[in-house]
Amino acid sequence: MILYNLFLLLILACSSEGSTDTPPVDKDPSTEKPSETLLIKNQNPLSVDFVGNGAQWGGYELIENFTGVDDFNEADWNTLKERIDFMRPSFMRIMVSAGWNYTDTDGAFQPEKGNNAFHRIMQYCTDNQITVMFGEWGHSYLNGDRNQVDETWLDNAVNYLDYLIDTKGYSCIKYYNMINEPNGDWSSTNTDYELWQKVASGFQSRLESKGLHQSVKLAGPDIAVFGDAGAVNWITRSKSKFNEKLGLYDIHAYPTKSFVTEGGYLEMLKAYKGAIPEGEQIVLGEIGIKFYGADADLQTENLNRINADPYASDDSNMSVYDGTYAIDISDAMVQSMMAGFSGALVWDVDDAMYNKSGSGSGPDAKKLKRWGFWNILGEEAFGGASDEEIRPFFYPVSLLCRYFPKGADIYEVQLPNKKGLRAIAAKKGDTYTLAIVNSNFVAYDDLSIKAEDNFSFDGVSQYVCTSMPDGSFQAKVDANGFALPLEQDMSIPLDGKHKVNIPARSVIVLTNMP
Repeated sequence: MILYNLFLLLILACSSEGSTDTPPVDKDPSTEKPSETLLIKNQNPLSVDFVGNGAQWGGYELIENFTGVDDFNEADWNTLKERIDFMRPSFMRIMVSAGWNYTDTDGAFQPEKGNNAFHRIMQYCTDNQITVMFGEWGHSYLNGDRNQVDETWLDNAVNYLDYLIDTKGYSCIKYYNMINEPNGDWSSTNTDYELWQKVASGFQSRLESKGLHQSVKLAGPDIAVFGDAGAVNWITRSKSKFNEKLGLYDIHAYPTKSFVTEGGYLEMLKAYKGAIPEGEQIVLGEIGIKFYGADADLQTENLNRINADPYASDDSNMSVYDGTYAIDISDAMVQSMMAGFSGALVWDVDDAMYNKSGSGSGPDAKKLKRWGFWNILGEEAFGGASDEEIRPFFYPVSLLCRYFPKGADIYEVQLPNKKGLRAIAAKKGDTYTLAIVNSNFVAYDDLSIKAEDNFSFDGVSQYVCTSMPDGSFQAKVDANGFALPLEQDMSIPLDGKHKVNIPARSVIVLTNMP
């Protein structure tokens, strides 16, 4: 559970009195330097009609193997639902595959096969008007030849989509993502752009023949990128082939911590944004931070922690238990909005969604992909109820979902030259959110906030979370572990006179959105 120290945060948080780290002293006005300013450039948005932030939410295909039943118990479902209610995501990604979801062991079409947990999630997204990017993990092919696309499988895939929308009424499905990370050698397409295009085109033609293309748009190319813009040609080629039929561009980003915090990540994202057609939108279909290359010492630490955990596979990020990841993933999400992306989906909601092997049996069946906000099946199947508790990064990510909602306009914040300092603003109706991230280990005090039109920011709630030097996490939360504001009903004149103190390794969210 998230810990907090309200007294410390009140000292460090937003203030009109300047830094409280040292006693006030008289200053000579002739030598005092002017305050440095965060300028909200709210005249011309970076992006409009924001799709939203959210997360990958799986279908829990292995839940019956883990617990003996194909659904959550009511206590777990109520807890899960309450947490997503608080998070209030506008956007989620849910992926399926034939054998798990809609064909029997002989390959016959069986749309009713999906488990009850999957259908609860789909109904929840429909009821709460969450935009879902649905899709297929990989394509089916014949005779061991990837290029011999199984046309019957393609028919089944679109028929299953039709079943979910027209029979089950899951109107939340707005985008379809055909094949996960097709530029990877782990993908069913094995890096072959032409093959991905062939499969995606086959699906698109079937969408049109069913009349589903009016309500569901193709998303892609869903490529995985790490530390450069080397795969940008997948964007340009898909733009040329699909044109307006590609309703949403998306990529996955798994940068290192140092690439995010030290520089390079923002420019990489801008390269992908710059490759899409003018007026179109691009999102991060998955985002997470991995340890490799320059972060080799963190990789070693991560592997040591994996080896000490009987339920962690080698595809796990054990820093999800730490305060440091809360700051780093927030930094990455804020930079995605700074680059003009229209949303970001964190990988992922829940450890219990996926294991490494993809199988419900065998010695590795309970080796999970530990990336989640929690493990909702901890008590039932994974060593204890403590694993069901909320982890630190839910605190800031939930706020970046709640207060950067669907339909918002996103505005640049011009920043002073401070290492690790990032900020972004959103407007919906007459309400605003300002999110500030400081990934540096140095606090920045006595900064000003200003907007281009000097409006008054009234009725503001202020949230602050901090990763401490030992990696522990501090934030104010309620009994459920949900974020609470440090202050409420604040009035902040955005004329450059109000000062803000930004703690080291922190996220601050200021909002008057309801």
